[in-house]
Amino acid sequence: MEDIYTFIVDGETFEKVVQGKKDVHLRINSPKHKVYAVGNRISFVKAQEEGETEKQVQNADVESLLYFGNIMEAVETLGKERCGFKPSATFDKASDIFLAEESVESMEKYGLVALVFKNVD
Repeated sequence: MEDIYTFIVDGETFEKVVQGKKDVHLRINSPKHKVYAVGNRISFVKAQEEGETEKQVQNADVESLLYFGNIMEAVETLGKERCGFKPSATFDKASDIFLAEESVESMEKYGLVALVFKNVD
């Protein structure tokens, strides 16, 4: 199966994916992103830290796609930990973390897609 997207994530997020604690990846559902489908393969790549030479990858298959209007709706429905946020994180903090890489305008215009995945390999 061919990768449709590679997500480069920090070490903490990578470990959550590997351990199965994070099994949802949230993305803006905009036309500029690839069209995701059930059965697609995605790869999570750990961002290399100083001194690391080996590339760490965790592959996963998309099992379902869920659509939401905003980050709060997604996190309330799916749970903070499954989406990669700390249990102690407030909804505002989760929103701030997500929107550090995405724009509020894009989220409001397109909504979110939640890629619910299962690790393989």
